[in-house]
Amino acid sequence: MLFDAHCHLSLLKKTYPQVFIAAVSMDFASSLDTISLKSDTVLTGIGLHPWNANKENLEKFELLLDKADFIGEVGLDFKYSNADKDTQIGTFNFFLERTFKKTINVHALEAWKEALDILKEASVERALLHWYSGPPELLKNIQELGYFISINPSVTFQEKHRKIAQLAPLEIIVTESDGGYEYKGKILEPTQINDTIDFLSQLKKIDKEEIKKIIEKILKNYIIYDNFIYLEVNEAEDYKGGIDSSILKTYKPHFDFAVWALRTFIVISIKPLDFTTF
Repeated sequence: MLFDAHCHLSLLKKTYPQVFIAAVSMDFASSLDTISLKSDTVLTGIGLHPWNANKENLEKFELLLDKADFIGEVGLDFKYSNADKDTQIGTFNFFLERTFKKTINVHALEAWKEALDILKEASVERALLHWYSGPPELLKNIQELGYFISINPSVTFQEKHRKIAQLAPLEIIVTESDGGYEYKGKILEPTQINDTIDFLSQLKKIDKEEIKKIIEKILKNYIIYDNFIYLEVNEAEDYKGGIDSSILKTYKPHFDFAVWALRTFIVISIKPLDFTTF
C-alpha cells in the first residue's frame, strides 16, 4: 500500500484504491467536497490555503472541524499569496487554535522558519510540512519538534527538493503527490508515488521496500493511528469483515487511541476483543 500525504483529491475526480490518501482542501467549498470523499482509504482535511487567506469568512470552518480527520492545507506563502503577511498569520493561527491535536498539513513557501516558529509557539504536536524545499538547516529543528516533511514527484527534477530528500533522514520523510496541481506542465497524481519511492531508493541507496516500511510506520504511529485502524485490517490475510484482537497488537503504545477509534468510527464491523491480550 502506498501513502499519499497531500493530495487535492476533489480536483482529480478519480479513485485510487491502491493508495492511502490524505485529501487536502484549499477553501470552504473544496473542504465540503473533500469531506464527502472520506472512505476506508481516504482521510479528509479541511483548510484555507494561504493564497485564499483574505477571501473567506473563517467562522464557516467551525462547522466542519469535527468532520475533519486533519487540518490542511493551511499555512503561509510569502512568495505567491496576495494576502498580506498579517492576514496569512491570523488565518494560520485560527486553524492552529482549533486543531484539537489533529495533524496539521502545512504549506509554507518562502516562509518555512516563520511557519515553524508559529507551530512551536502554538504547541502543535503533529505537523507535516508539505513539499518541503526550505533551508536544509531547518531539518534538524523539524525532527526535534517531532514533525515530518513530504517529498513528491518533483524530486526527480526540482534541484532544491532533491537536495532536501538527500539530506533529510528517512525517519521524517513521507511521500505525497500534491495531486490535482499542475507543475511544469505535468498534472501530479497519486499514481506517480511509485516513481518517487524508486527515486528515493536510488538516492538513499536503500531498498524501496524498506522505504515503504519506514513510511508505513510513520503513517501508522503518527498520522492515522487515532483516525482509522486501517492498515492492519487490509493487510490481514484472514480478514472477513471483522478485526481480531491480535491484529491490533501493534497499537499497544497507543491503546487509548485505538479504543477511541473503535468506538467512534463505524467504518468496519468489529468482533469482540479480548483486551487482556494487549
